[in-house]
Amino acid sequence: METPVPIVVLHIGIQPYFTSCVLLNARYNHVIVIGDDNNKQVADISNVEHCNIHTLNSNELVEFQKCFSNYSTNSASYEFLCFARVFYMKRLMELKGLNAIFHVDSDCIMLERLDKVLPLIRKTHSIAYSLEQSNNPFGMVGCIHNGLLTMEFCNKFIQLCFDIYLTKTKFHLIEPKVRWHRENNAGGGICDMTLYYLLSSEKLIDVFDLNQVIDIDGTPCTFDHNINIAVGYDGTETYKMKGNMKNIEKEGDHFYITDAKTNRRIRALTFHFQGGAKQHMLRVYKNGNA
Repeated sequence: METPVPIVVLHIGIQPYFTSCVLLNARYNHVIVIGDDNNKQVADISNVEHCNIHTLNSNELVEFQKCFSNYSTNSASYEFLCFARVFYMKRLMELKGLNAIFHVDSDCIMLERLDKVLPLIRKTHSIAYSLEQSNNPFGMVGCIHNGLLTMEFCNKFIQLCFDIYLTKTKFHLIEPKVRWHRENNAGGGICDMTLYYLLSSEKLIDVFDLNQVIDIDGTPCTFDHNINIAVGYDGTETYKMKGNMKNIEKEGDHFYITDAKTNRRIRALTFHFQGGAKQHMLRVYKNGNA
């Protein structure tokens, strides 16, 4: 019998929003935290286990660190950790004999049991994450803030890292974006999300876009890309907003967002409280809108 897919959260430190994230994700699903000594106490939460990040080092990660170059306006240490988390997750899967994990950022919560949702996706795909639609051709954003990830995903991502940063055989895939950011003095640049996008656009893996709407027991459902913006399956203006966040309605334990064009209500399976929205995590979970 296949091992149930756990939620995996990688986080360094013990900020309040992170603790809320772990508590809420553990309500319906088993959670593995890849963390440090500062947050090992989350293992005291029911349905949560803690794995120290230092036990997940690998020769691949050491080699990648040697060749990594930062093509972002963010700090090199921040960007490297974002890349490194896939290396850590691969090692976690190897050590625990896992075929798949469901990764969430430490500001993202899963609102449903994975064993109810994932079989619907796995009818057609083994890998799933969010692909952001953008009017900017240099946007190039794929996100694993919620993502069904496998060993195939990890291996293809790591190979792409070495093809871009070590051998340079695929550096041409990021070169126009690097040049555009420099010439336009635009913030951001190349990050792990660029490579998630390229894995899909270059057809290195077959990705189910979690912005798509899926049917669960006759109810349209979707995964939230970012609670602060209207992005969804129909582009950058898919959902109705209320102030700076999506308009959210709560009924019982379920949360609904509304299609801006059709007024169709769609049940949210996750919420991604990016940036300043982190402070609203518990309030939204309890009451709906912040």
